[in-house]
Amino acid sequence: LSALVSQVYLSESLVLSVPSYELKTPLVELPMYMLLGVVSGVVAGLFTALAQLSKSFFDGEAGAPMVQEFMSSLPQWSKPILGGIICGAIGAAFPQILFFGYETLNTLLAKKTLATDMVITLLVVKTVATAISAGSGLVGGTFAPSLFLGGMTGALFHNVVSQIFLAGGTNDASIAPFQLADVQAYALVGAAGVLSALFRAPLTASLLLFELTRDYDVILPLMATAGVGSIVGDAVEKALEETRRDRDSVSWGDLSDGDNENGD
Repeated sequence: LSALVSQVYLSESLVLSVPSYELKTPLVELPMYMLLGVVSGVVAGLFTALAQLSKSFFDGEAGAPMVQEFMSSLPQWSKPILGGIICGAIGAAFPQILFFGYETLNTLLAKKTLATDMVITLLVVKTVATAISAGSGLVGGTFAPSLFLGGMTGALFHNVVSQIFLAGGTNDASIAPFQLADVQAYALVGAAGVLSALFRAPLTASLLLFELTRDYDVILPLMATAGVGSIVGDAVEKALEETRRDRDSVSWGDLSDGDNENGD
């Protein structure tokens, strides 16, 4: 019913316009898509860690003692305002990341290539801005930003692999029987990878992107990237959590010592 109502009022136009693209050798490329899943999991894990750090900062639990004291003294209602000012300044400098980022993604999907330095910049800036937004308490979410981050990750991965091929002396990013797919394919699969890693939902991410593409050839790359991304994302978050526990000798160390004493 909700889909019917949305089609009546919004017509059948999609917020993400998927142009035609070519998956040249999906089976042979499968290891590349699995490697993209590893990269997607790392990106999702780092984003989660940065969002947690941002929340600790706005709660007055991170930073220099003077900064912690200042942030702790601020009333709760003022922190989203501060976060909004920071995000607004970032958005003024990089308007491509504003709102859901669908316009930027559509631009990426419509082009054959996007400059690597621009992709890296947008990936980093969007990660920081979304983490600040979430940490300060601004109203928003991480679903649409995860698609943006994944799209940029996939495009960056494609550009790096293409550069490796060019450095190896090939002009068309292909070594028989391997042929690198278009950047649009990697951007879409990367979006599924980061979404899966962030929400631990590989099937949901795969089905969502399949609904956009309606391409049966992309199912295997989607599931490979989403599955690996989910596993790696979970591993990265656990590793970062263990590192944080090791550094926090008071809260975790004392509890550990107390447990040992009680056991003795």
